[in-house]
Amino acid sequence: MSSARVHHAALGDPAEARDSYPGDEALVRQLVGIGYPVHAVARATRAFHLRAVSFVTAGLGIGQIVEIGPGLPPHTTPATHHIVTRHHHTRTRVLYIDHDPEVTAHLNTAYEDAGSGIRSLTGDLRQPDDILTDIALHLDLRKPVALVATGVLDQITDDDHPHAAVRRLLNALPTRSALVATHLTHEHDPQTIHRAARLLTDAGLPTYPRGFEEIAAFFTHLTPIGPGLVPTAQWHPTHTDNHAPPTDHTYSAIGHLT
Repeated sequence: MSSARVHHAALGDPAEARDSYPGDEALVRQLVGIGYPVHAVARATRAFHLRAVSFVTAGLGIGQIVEIGPGLPPHTTPATHHIVTRHHHTRTRVLYIDHDPEVTAHLNTAYEDAGSGIRSLTGDLRQPDDILTDIALHLDLRKPVALVATGVLDQITDDDHPHAAVRRLLNALPTRSALVATHLTHEHDPQTIHRAARLLTDAGLPTYPRGFEEIAAFFTHLTPIGPGLVPTAQWHPTHTDNHAPPTDHTYSAIGHLT
């Protein structure tokens, strides 16, 4: 079972679903069966990702991205480096890091002609020092970097210290860098969310929803951008998000390192 494939299946678009397997589709149907709005969550997360990357590149002027857990290459929406290139052209540098070697292989194949500034590497947020080594090799740390972690922080247990890992990465980045993140929460529908988390965990996809304060702790010492930490669909929605139904099952935010 692959979280990247399940996410593609949950997006509900035939073009994305071609990267999924029958088992992925079956898991999505099970989640729907217990009342978890898996399609809405996947679409809202992707829509926020696109808005947020556009904002940090165009609004904050950041031309370097480290995306943790990018998942499979999207077929129906722009990839992260496409958005960054739109605003920064030849100065674009994007480092995709995923713990799944299958994902990395797909990314390398899909983006082999994307240019020397686009790299896809295997790595794990639970080992931030290894990621920092890759960042130092491939990015210019004299310039700000956006650390993007959409749909990944809730896959790491407290025992693996996700807050410390994110802080370790941010501490190594220059001033004016940013954190973009989403996180599943149990606050608004705890019974359904905990059932969904158990179902995903039993399928080999560990899932750890958290409350508002625990999620906000990822943004400690960062300056909030826009509305701050809010339900994902409320973070500066645009008319292009009509395909992403509102959901309060995840929180999202952008924090600026000033």
